[in-house]
Amino acid sequence: MTQKMLMFYVPNDKELLAALGEVTLRHEHLSHILKMTIKSIAGLTVAEALDATQYEGARQLREYIRKVARKKLGASEACLKLSALLTRAKKLTDQRNRFTHGIWAKELDGDPGLMSAPGELETLPSVEQLKSLASEIVVLTQEINAARLEGFLKKALDQSGTVQ
Repeated sequence: MTQKMLMFYVPNDKELLAALGEVTLRHEHLSHILKMTIKSIAGLTVAEALDATQYEGARQLREYIRKVARKKLGASEACLKLSALLTRAKKLTDQRNRFTHGIWAKELDGDPGLMSAPGELETLPSVEQLKSLASEIVVLTQEINAARLEGFLKKALDQSGTVQ
């Protein structure tokens, strides 16, 4: 079995590149709100939260939120709701990572794709898929932020005596 020769590939489609860029920017907004969630749960200032999480990725942020929330809120309904939001965040981050950290490549005379295994390509995401992912990230970012500012998380933290 001969292995296919693949070359790096960057699409010329400006709409596709813009959609991929939007996913990247929207995901960074989600990461920022995860940092602000740590701020709220741990009772930190914005500066303290940003300094404490400066080099942390989305996975580490989600893990820290879960750990601190369990400590502050126990096995409460709010903690479980927050965990559900974090699970959704993981799924969206996984999709984003596949597209932004995956290797975009093509065979010399073949179609471009996303490398799934050495020498194997999956179909590239469409503009519509990327825009849909960006929209899902926006919705989740807003849900988490609303929960910490005025929703179930704020109420639970208020009841626990945590200063936000």
